[in-house]
Amino acid sequence: MSVKLFAIALTLLFVLTGCSGDQVVVKDAPPAPPVELSGDDLSYRNEPLLTELGAPQTVFDAPDPGDSELAERSFENAPPVIPHNVDGLLPITGDENSCADCHLPEEAEDVGATPMPASHLYDIRRETQLEGLAGANYNCTQCHTPQANTTELVENTFSPYYRAKEQKERSNLLDILNEGVE
Repeated sequence: MSVKLFAIALTLLFVLTGCSGDQVVVKDAPPAPPVELSGDDLSYRNEPLLTELGAPQTVFDAPDPGDSELAERSFENAPPVIPHNVDGLLPITGDENSCADCHLPEEAEDVGATPMPASHLYDIRRETQLEGLAGANYNCTQCHTPQANTTELVENTFSPYYRAKEQKERSNLLDILNEGVE
């Protein structure tokens, strides 16, 4: 009985001391003022965020489409970078997508481009194969980025892992989408 009473007393002591922090709540006190941060405080470039000062150019001496080499993905099933310049190809809209002109599977072989993976031609929500590009995937540069000639702002020690060698250059996302979910 005394061990049980001691355990209850010790638990009560921890609860009471844990609840008595340094904070004092004053009823009807005004809220603390927000912390003021400027765009300069948040920028890795040490330039105002709302200007293009110090921003890297999105295109460097990249080869023209058709003359570029396939780049290794950053990690398994990562969207590949755009290895060629995008002069005249942007902006991409729902009505105008120059990427699809070369990268749709039925066009890619003829022009020597990498075909879009099956996941781009599939409605994941409805689990339906589509005749063309899925509406959710029309904005290519949302995931695929043009390259810039920059230096690292923060040291990067990330080392990717690929379960299969071919994953460095190809996606199998649609095949493994629900892996581990069942």
